[in-house]
Amino acid sequence: MTDGDEATLRHGLGAQLWGAVKGALIDEDPIAAARRAKLQGGKTSDKPAAPAPDATPAAMSPMAATLMAQVLSKATAYTALTEKLAPLETIVVDERTRYQAAYALIRSSRSVDQVVQAIAMQHLPALEAEAARFATQLEDKERQEIGARSQELQALTTNIDAAAQQVALLREDAEQRIRQIEATVARDRERQAQLTREIDAKRHELAGVQRQFDAAARSVAQALDAARATVLRYLA
Repeated sequence: MTDGDEATLRHGLGAQLWGAVKGALIDEDPIAAARRAKLQGGKTSDKPAAPAPDATPAAMSPMAATLMAQVLSKATAYTALTEKLAPLETIVVDERTRYQAAYALIRSSRSVDQVVQAIAMQHLPALEAEAARFATQLEDKERQEIGARSQELQALTTNIDAAAQQVALLREDAEQRIRQIEATVARDRERQAQLTREIDAKRHELAGVQRQFDAAARSVAQALDAARATVLRYLA
């Protein structure tokens, strides 16, 4: 893949991730903040607990599914296993048997250690890279959607103050002129209140997007942790 193709792919992923949450924001759960700190470079000695042997992974949100597809886009020992697993899902009901059958197809070229290491050394770092990239995109969105409104709000505030002083100076000279200026001020105040509401709404929206991404990243991380534990449980 050329640098241009990869840049196009990254841009496309950003649009997919953003689109996946514009109309479907969710509340942040207790784990999301800690997961976000880890994805953004925070260090912690705590390791996520392995899922119970019979735990069923929760269904992924559209954003998590898109993110998982990107995280698994690079061919590795683990993706070689998942490629063999997919056709067996509707044929082999027992999960252990399905994993063993899929692994038998790649045993000659992939070891269990290679499959496990692929998750830890390639796919999890890919998830962290996507988290960093998404944070940059979120900052760009904030500049685009809040910056201009903030400048307009500041200008309107200055204009309102100047208009109020002008009203005081002109009141004795032209009552009609005063009424016109006060009408302009009223419109500006209405716009000021509207802009304030829009800025608050946009901040809430962007915070919601961050929570949605955190939930998606946590979902993918849990899925990868579950996959690693399953591989170790069935194939090690």
